[in-house]
Amino acid sequence: MSARLLVKDDAAVVERPAAEIPEHREKPCWIDITDPTSPELGRIAAELHLHPLAVEDAQHGHERPKIDEYEDHYFIVFYAIETPSPGEVRFHEISIFVTRNAIVTVHHGECDARREVERRFREGHLATTGLILHALLDTIVDDYFEVVDQFGERVEFLEQFIATEGSDARTTQGPLKELFLVKRDLLRVRKVVAPERDVLQVLVRGDIRELRETGRRAYFQDVYDHVIRVTDEIDTFRDLTSNVIDAYLASASNRLNEVMKVLTSVATVLLILGVVTSFFGMNFRALPYESDALFWLVAAFSLIAAGGVALYFHRRGWL
Repeated sequence: MSARLLVKDDAAVVERPAAEIPEHREKPCWIDITDPTSPELGRIAAELHLHPLAVEDAQHGHERPKIDEYEDHYFIVFYAIETPSPGEVRFHEISIFVTRNAIVTVHHGECDARREVERRFREGHLATTGLILHALLDTIVDDYFEVVDQFGERVEFLEQFIATEGSDARTTQGPLKELFLVKRDLLRVRKVVAPERDVLQVLVRGDIRELRETGRRAYFQDVYDHVIRVTDEIDTFRDLTSNVIDAYLASASNRLNEVMKVLTSVATVLLILGVVTSFFGMNFRALPYESDALFWLVAAFSLIAAGGVALYFHRRGWL
């Protein structure tokens, strides 16, 4: 089944068929739907009088994190982020409907944060829908820190590798490409996390009527503070990544300048030899081709001139 109904009945949490929602409307309920395209979402929406626009957003997905207010319920879009392996980032979109005594979560597949909150709800630690919502958002945001820390470790490792290897293109092209990938992934994560601050601001202000009686504004404030910290860390690592890339490019440019300086100096030294030898390569009768003394004189002059220019370049630091 794609829809599950969890009902807090006295001290226990029991799972009931989704069709029994009308019988448990006076008790805290959690309806979890793992297939947004399932017809059960339409039946549940009709029973709870969910707005068609919000239901359509939940079905289609790919929404920006947001919170929408309707006549008798609220619609929240939040994202869980996981990194199953280094360099891989997965986004799980979770659509949440908050209404009286009921919370509905709609999502594709599963994520660790939702499973953890369900476990706590079943154990009796979450007595109201407001606590379920807080636990869900808090667990999702807490997982962000692990994701961001992995980015930080990758950036630090790549920074040390490039600093050790210098600007050798044979060994640093791979890490440089990885740095660009890290920067891209950080941007993707920030595009998801940054709008969630606006969602939590609404919760902190206590605008949701269904959550006022829980007295949990301070708890949502804590989640909001965590999102701010995550956003700041993302910005810090993005700046660090950009600085490492700039440092590498500057080092590569300096190394290229050194190479060009050496090649130019060598070409200048060889130019002197080329001028002398090309002069005696001209076919004029006045040139004494058969003079041994002149040959050794020209050879000595060429060596002295080339050596002198090379010594001059060396003293100037050009060679």
